[in-house]
Amino acid sequence: MAIKKKDAELYKKYSPKLAEVLRLPNDEKFFDHYFSKIIAGDEIKELNDKSFDDWLENRLKPNLIFLDKKDYLISTIEALETYKGIAGTDFGTSRVRDEAQLWADKIRGYLAEQAFKKILLNNFNIECHLPHQAGTAKENMPSDIPLIKHENEKEFKKAKLKISIKQTKWNGVWLDVGQQYNHSDIYIQIKVNTGTEHLVSYLKELNFFNEILLKKGIEESVITEQKKDKILSRIKNFGDISLFAYVAGFREIKDLSFKCTGKKLIKNLLVNSAEGLITDEVLNRLAKDYKVNKGQINFAGIGKFSTYPRYVTNTGRLKYRKEDWKKIIDKL
Repeated sequence: MAIKKKDAELYKKYSPKLAEVLRLPNDEKFFDHYFSKIIAGDEIKELNDKSFDDWLENRLKPNLIFLDKKDYLISTIEALETYKGIAGTDFGTSRVRDEAQLWADKIRGYLAEQAFKKILLNNFNIECHLPHQAGTAKENMPSDIPLIKHENEKEFKKAKLKISIKQTKWNGVWLDVGQQYNHSDIYIQIKVNTGTEHLVSYLKELNFFNEILLKKGIEESVITEQKKDKILSRIKNFGDISLFAYVAGFREIKDLSFKCTGKKLIKNLLVNSAEGLITDEVLNRLAKDYKVNKGQINFAGIGKFSTYPRYVTNTGRLKYRKEDWKKIIDKL
């Protein structure tokens, strides 16, 4: 959805400070690609100096962690080991993904889990094992944090809570649990910033293209040295990616009832904040209440979800403060 001119000007006012924290250039697209997603997720209710600084200092910074090349290497290898054990289709849909895309997506998911592993260690002195071994989806899905060890303990033990980590890109504004709302005790949304070129950029970093693929192309007279250099120049350098994860918050699901706020836009309904299980019955009720067709109901930042029923919570409704986390960590 296009951003209104007056909103764009307001977002641009605060974008430089956000760009500095995220270690990203504050270019012309930053306010749209990054800052506007905070507003779309309803993380800041009324944007002003006070609310922005509160969000930045008390929500983003304490839950922001930067990842390095070692984290990416670990995630890449573990994702390569395990991606065959996960179905090549999206849950609940028939959209088949190529194996390379599945690998890239799984890397991003594992980066989210690496980030939470660091958060546990840095903030709560808890080590954990991640379930990143080859096996079936059923074997790997019971909990994303199956084993933990406090600093004064010698052996890892089974975590008392089942944790589900849901990774989204930075522009993700929904914790989307789908139909798995009774599989875990805690659901965590982590936004991972990799861009769309992360895997290709990393292969460039490893000299895969220069020393293997494109080199072979030159040897077989498929391309020239000049063409090789031109191709390489178009691939983003891995070092130019600001690789970070924002642990946006968590939710315990105890109530499936659907609650939302929406805005009528001519003949459409835009749901900008919601929590609960979306069903056909819920959609029919919303259509009736707002006097729109069911097909004209859209959700902020995503439009329509692929299937129903599914449990969702927008980012703004998640718990994120240190005292909230501590209550959960103490139960682990």
